[in-house]
Order: sequence, then C-alpha cells, then structure tokens
Amino acid sequence: MAHFHIGLFRHVSCNKLCPFPVQVRHYNSLNINKQNVCHRKSIQDVRYSYFSTSKWSKLVPPLPALALGGSGLIPFLTPPLYMMYNNGLFCADGEFMHLAYSASILAFLGGVRWGLTLPEGSSQQPTWKNLTYSVTPALLAWVGVLLQSPLGYIPITSGLAACCVVDIMWPGYPFWFKMLRLILTSGALLSTFLLFKVKFNQDKSLGVTKSIGGFKDKYYNWKNSDSD
Repeated sequence: MAHFHIGLFRHVSCNKLCPFPVQVRHYNSLNINKQNVCHRKSIQDVRYSYFSTSKWSKLVPPLPALALGGSGLIPFLTPPLYMMYNNGLFCADGEFMHLAYSASILAFLGGVRWGLTLPEGSSQQPTWKNLTYSVTPALLAWVGVLLQSPLGYIPITSGLAACCVVDIMWPGYPFWFKMLRLILTSGALLSTFLLFKVKFNQDKSLGVTKSIGGFKDKYYNWKNSDSD
C-alpha cells in the first residue's frame, strides 16, 4: 500500500528542507511473508505441473512401485550370485528357493490382471478372457513346483516371459507399468540363466540328466510305496 504526501523533505545531499512530493510506503511484514510463501508455492506448483505433464512422467514408475519391484529381484538373484561367489559350488536348496519364488511371482502376475477388472468403470471387464488369463499363471506355477527342477522351470520361465509380452501389449496398464514389467522380467530370466550356468558347470554335461534321473527316482519310489 502506498500513500503520497506533500510536505517538507530534508535532502540528503544538501541537508536542506525542500518542498517535494514524497511517496511514503507503509510495509506490513506479515503481508510480505505471505507474498513470499505464495511465490515459492507457485514455483513449486509450476515445477510439479511440468514434471506431471511431461513425457518423462509416463516412463518413470512411482517410487513405491520402483522400490518394491526392484527389491523383488533380490530373491531371484541371491541364489545364483551366492553360488558364483562360492567358486561356482552348486546348491540344490538354493535352486529350490529360486524355483519356489519364481512360482510365487508368476502366480502374483495373474492376480494383477484379476484386480484390474474389479473397479467399477475399469477398461477391462471381468470377462472370460481376462479372468482365464488371470488364473493361468497360477496353474503354470503349480505345475512347475510339482515337476521340480529342471523340468519345473519350463512352465515357470515360459509363463514369466509370456505374461510379460501379453501385459506389454494389453491395453489398460499405464506405460510405466509396462516398462517396469519388462525390466523385472528381464532380471528374473537373467537369474534363471545364471542359475543353470552354475548347475551345468558344476555337473558338466550331466547336470540335466542327473536332475531328470533324480525326478524319475522320486516318482518311482512314490509309486512303489503307494502300491505297497
């Protein structure tokens, strides 16, 4: 707020009283603080609106999804990296841990599609196509656990890869989710490759043969015990 007063004004340079229209400003410190806060807030709003509407906002996943999704790769990579750290010493328990976790993630991916059909007004309705797709990964995971390694990895790894391709091509998911699915699935498949690399190096060319032979022995023992 500014007020104009006609009066005597002592000039600083000549130290004389001179009639001069003086503009006297009355400042309110509280109003100035409010203006500064509003100015800073407007800058923050502009920055937020820029990043929220820019093309990069569609590529970057939300922080919770990025943090939890990235930490989900730890159980995938821990068994093969642990074996490689121990001079390539293969560990059957670590292999089962990897197989079981892979099966649980595959079943989870099917549940994502089921949940997409639940909200009212969703672009994906609970049709036979959507719901059938949502339960198929869980069945593949169950078969993979029953078969055990190495045969169990066939339905599990193929299911992880197929779900990634379908989710990327399927409408209804945001673009950042598709990018995150591609990165996480690549990490899961990489961990499976590293695991079998350690397994083949440990058992040389007999790694798969020994595993299949062990599965056959378990099946025949179970069949014989059931017949007795």
